[in-house]
Amino acid sequence: MTTVIVRPEPDCSELVDQLTRQGLAAIACPLLSFAPGRDLPTFATLLGSLPADSILVAVSPRAVAFAHQALQRQEMAWPSDCHYVAVGQRTAHEWQAVCGQTVQYPVREDSEGMLALAPFMAVKGAQVVILRGDSGRDMMAKTLSDQGAQVHYCETYRRQWAIEPLVSQVVSWPKDTIDTVVITSGQQLAYFDQLITLSGQHWLRQCRILVPSKRIQDQATGLDFDTITTVDSVANSALFHTLLRLSKTGLSDD
Repeated sequence: MTTVIVRPEPDCSELVDQLTRQGLAAIACPLLSFAPGRDLPTFATLLGSLPADSILVAVSPRAVAFAHQALQRQEMAWPSDCHYVAVGQRTAHEWQAVCGQTVQYPVREDSEGMLALAPFMAVKGAQVVILRGDSGRDMMAKTLSDQGAQVHYCETYRRQWAIEPLVSQVVSWPKDTIDTVVITSGQQLAYFDQLITLSGQHWLRQCRILVPSKRIQDQATGLDFDTITTVDSVANSALFHTLLRLSKTGLSDD
């Protein structure tokens, strides 16, 4: 059977390669690419103006990578007197490697998990900078603002969607063998659903869908998916091991 991997490059092809080496058929479907965000030119200035004990938040490794590149161009280092919080383990490890600071991350890799961490226990008057893409959830910023924090979004990258170029490719996929789809964000789920509809396909609802969070699970349920596996991580390692386990148990979670 075949798995479609819906996530950006290079992670998309890396996961396909991992699965292929294990004898599992997989198709890469990178729906989007990325470019520098509109706030990068002023990011170094913002960072330099932050008081001690400010909180820096990164929602993805990509947000960290673009921000770090901007600082390198300005020959500026990450501050040592701020709190660093990442949405998940991979983001934390990659951020820590470039900033040289301790980066906290939650077990539950989402906004709710992050808000349970120590730096957010008393945020009244604190400056919080959230590194993210050109769109995202506002729940964290709203919650922190309601608690008295001053929250700044920093768009470090923007998404460039590639739906139309993929429509013709989807028609040639071996639909009779595709039984699983991996999707790593709510936006990608919505666009992938649109992609399949545009290409006149009707096989998607018969597939198992792997998603990284309860929020996206709920979104998939709202789109009438019946068989959903929540991995609680967007890391390729977690997705790979889940797919490997499912392949050995006949695509059953039992």
